[in-house]
Order: sequence, then structure tokens, then C-alpha cells
Amino acid sequence: MRKRIQIILAALLIFSMTACAKTPAAETEASALSGVQDGVYEGVGTGHGGEVNVEVEIKQEKITQVSVKEHQETAGISDKALETIPAAIVETQSLAVDTVSGATESSNAILEGAAAALTQAKADIELLKTPRETPDTPRETIEKEADIVVIGGGAAGLTAAIEASADGANVILIEKTGSLGGSTALSEGRILAADSVLQREQGIEDSPELFADFMISMGDGLVNEDKLRLIAENSSANIDWLIAQGVSFSDEITTPNPAMKPNRGLIVEGKTGVNLIKPLEARALEQGVEILLETRGTHLIVNDGVIAGVQAEQKNADVTLNAPAVILATGGYDRNPELMQEYSPTYANARTNTGAGNTGDGLIMAREIGANIIGNDSAIAQILPYGGALGELFTYSGLFVSVKGERFMDESSPRPVRTPIVLRETGAPEFFIILDNAGESEGLNAALEDGSAYKADTLEALASLTGMDAERLTASVNRYNELAISGNDEDFGKAAELMSEVTAAPYYAVRCTMNTAGTFGGPQTNLKYEVLDTTGQAIPGLYAAGEVSTGDLINKEYPGSGTSIANCINSGRIAAASALAYGKTLK
Repeated sequence: MRKRIQIILAALLIFSMTACAKTPAAETEASALSGVQDGVYEGVGTGHGGEVNVEVEIKQEKITQVSVKEHQETAGISDKALETIPAAIVETQSLAVDTVSGATESSNAILEGAAAALTQAKADIELLKTPRETPDTPRETIEKEADIVVIGGGAAGLTAAIEASADGANVILIEKTGSLGGSTALSEGRILAADSVLQREQGIEDSPELFADFMISMGDGLVNEDKLRLIAENSSANIDWLIAQGVSFSDEITTPNPAMKPNRGLIVEGKTGVNLIKPLEARALEQGVEILLETRGTHLIVNDGVIAGVQAEQKNADVTLNAPAVILATGGYDRNPELMQEYSPTYANARTNTGAGNTGDGLIMAREIGANIIGNDSAIAQILPYGGALGELFTYSGLFVSVKGERFMDESSPRPVRTPIVLRETGAPEFFIILDNAGESEGLNAALEDGSAYKADTLEALASLTGMDAERLTASVNRYNELAISGNDEDFGKAAELMSEVTAAPYYAVRCTMNTAGTFGGPQTNLKYEVLDTTGQAIPGLYAAGEVSTGDLINKEYPGSGTSIANCINSGRIAAASALAYGKTLK
């Protein structure tokens, strides 16, 4: 039987108009481009990944083509913006077009580049940015029926939708942004697994017991050990499942944490989470999953304490999805300041690198109907260089000093434990990396340009630029140099081969600030990933998977990159199986 493949875009674009005045279209076209010479004009905008180069072609006082020639935007996340924003500019002959939900930075970069190009053409930019008069669109009412509704289109949501539809269930998946993938699409696509086929092929001996014990060891007795063991026990089968869905892995197997042995960090081909999401999206569509993009879940429908569906909204429509089972896969909440302050206050002022949809929608919906919300002020958080310096500058060559200028740790400590050390030893969510000219690099130059690094010919001048105490900074550097020469770090135990003197001007200070890549807090679930109420009873028909379900998995120290995606796949599959089993009891 031929399976119906359907993906519905709920709204082509999400409107973000900034001006109030509206101008008739004919008047705007005639005046804004009046006298503009035919030709191709170029402009540059700044997006999430860097410069976006845009070309605008004008013929007979009309914009005939807009093209994005070069960009470094995230594949998958930016695709819709790259396709629809140029087309919308041509169609409307205007720069007052809608940004794409979940790709706002990319959308605005294209508009910025087009505006720069049209400025060169001597078009009237202000008039082109003036919103057009549009006829009022009546709000629609949409109602659909399903066996299972999945809220959220990241790794966990797609996994759940695939598992449920493979068993014949009628599944609707809603995603509030304009693209699938969530935070996974922004990641390297790393997933932890033990005794996987990929490890065995390379002769790496591992076991679920070792994997589970490692994760549990980082929880200080405050994590759900049974859930962590379930992740470890299922991890090999989950890799087999991903491969069966069309996901390809590279030969690289790493350890995201030097304390984690053997290596069990598997990486998808191309080292991008997009290459994990795309095959899952294709499989979901192949199996008939109905995907509604730009559709935000707002409330759970409950009848007599039992789940009956989801209320959702689109740009011009109110949506009712009737279903006996709902799986929350909405991600975390680190883009919601109020929820961060309430559930992860230590990280409330941190920058975030997560998907645009991480605003805690699932937590809020579950809380509204009496779910028990758990969490212990945790997040996937690291204090890192930000912007152009991210990653490249986090080396072992320099020394780490507090905002007061005092060295406080072994700079080669594993990433997962660095943030707790910084917070414990300095009392502040930031510090500086001190380097001399041996640390010069493209990343350092980029950090200087974006303001996250400082440069001076003396340590005293560097202290003045950064606000550190000059005497303390100088003493810290001098002491570090003594230890480097002696080959014995008596203060913090850094390996001698990782230490080198910091003596050659100019000197650099790279500011490292708190960044989050996810949160740990949300509705409590049992081993079936059924959502529990405040009395510990399962709410009939409600399940949670992925980041929204991790309130009892992590305590402060994140085991390492790949833990979260491992949980997404595991919990997504289990939640789907539980929802299917529940549905069969209703027939």
C-alpha cells in the first residue's frame, strides 16, 4: 500500500513587523525604486554563523531576483529562511517581509544584506521597509484526529513519531519553529553508546555496566540510577536503530571526557546534528507522520483527568488535535528567563547555544495540569570563550585566572568538571584565559574583534582593560611561570608537558562566560516515560521524552557531549512504546 507522504507548513513565514505605518503597495513600488538603474547589486548581512552575502538584481525599476551567494548559517535550521526570504522580497517588492520562526538571525541577515545592496542602488530603503497594507485574514479553526500527538520536532520527537507510526499508529507531530531538529541540529551529532557495533568494529571493548557506572558516578547520589542504566543498556540497540533509519556515522569514536574510558562518543557523518535529523525526518514522512511546522502547542486537553489531545496555534489558525496520547518532546527552557530563574537560577544569566524552541513549553503545559516538576538547579553549562574565540582558545597553553586575577585550577581539567570548579573556587560565572604571543591565532583575532578578548603590552595594562587587580594578576603569572620552569605544578597539579611560560608580550586575556546547551528540569517521569502528577501517579495518556524529561538524570556535572542525544533516542523510543501500549488498552 502506497504510504501517504505529507508535510504541512502551517504558515509560510512568521511575521515580525517592526513599523506601524502602512503604505499601499503600488505607491511603495513606484517611489522606492524610482530612477534605480538596472544592474546587480551586492550587500552583506551578519547572521548566526557570520557574513551572509546577498545579490539583488533590478530591471526596469523592479526587484527581479534576490540570491544568497555565500553564507555560514546552520544547515537545516536556516534552509527555509534562505529559500523564502529572497522569494518574499521579490514577490512583495519590499523589505518588510516576515522572518522565519526559529531562523530569525538568518532571516534578518538576508534582509540586512538585501538592504545594503539596495542602498548601493540608491533605492528608498525606508520606504522599502514600510509594511504594506494587507487585507485582514480571518482566523481559521482547524481540528484533526490522531492516535498520538508528538509536540516537538527534535531528535526525541522524531524518534517517538517514527516508532509509533511504524506500529501503524496515526501520528501528528507539531513543531513551533519553521524547521525540524531543535538543539540537536545545532550540535555535532555526537551520541554516547556502549558495546555498539561501531566500537566492536574498531576493537573497543566496552559494556553497558561501565557506561552506566560512569554516568551515575557524576550524580552525587541525586540522579535516577535506574534511568541511567536503561540508557546504557539500550544504547547499543539504539545505535542499530539509528543506522536502520538511515543515519550514517563516521569512523571517529572519541571520549568527550578524559575520565570516561573506553571511548564511546560516536559522531554522525559530517560532524553535524543535521545529518542525524534529516534521515529521521525522511523516515517519519515515509511512514505517514503528518508534520505541522510553525504550530505551537499551548495547552493539553484533559477530560476527567485523562489526556484527550492538544490545543495549538498557528499564525492565522487555532488548532485542536484530538488524541488519547500525547508525547512532550519540547526541549528545555534556557531561552525562557522566568523558568531559568525558577528552576536553574545558577545559570539564569548565561548565554545559550540551544535551539530557538527551548522556551519550556512542555514544562508549562504539563505543570498546568498538575504534573510534578522536578530539577536541581542544573544545566548543560560550561564557562567558555564566546563568539570568535569559542573552542579554539580553550587550550592548555595559558593559565586561568578569576575576575580578580588569581589562578584557581588545573587548566587541563575535563570540560564537564570545569564549570563546577569555577563556580566553587571563584564564586563567579566567568574567568579569563591569560596568553602571551605564543597563543596568537585566527580565533584570538576574532575574539579581539568581537570584544571577548583584550590585548596589552604589559600585564598591568591588561589588568586595567579587564578590571582585574594588577598585583594579583602579575603575581599569578609569575607564579605560573615558576611552576612551568620547575616542571612541577605544586598548586593545582597540571601536567608539566602542558605548561609553558607566559612571558612574551603582547599579552592577551580571553573572557570566558557561562553558556548553556540545555537544561535539566521538567515533568517527572517513570521508567515508561509516563508523566507523573504531584502524588506520584501517572497521568493517563501523557508522556515525555528528550530534554524535557531529564530532571532526574543530571546533577550539576554533565557526563559529556553525547549524553543528551543518547537520552533523546532512548526516551523517544520508550515513550512511543508506552503510548502505543496505552492506546491498545482503549480499544
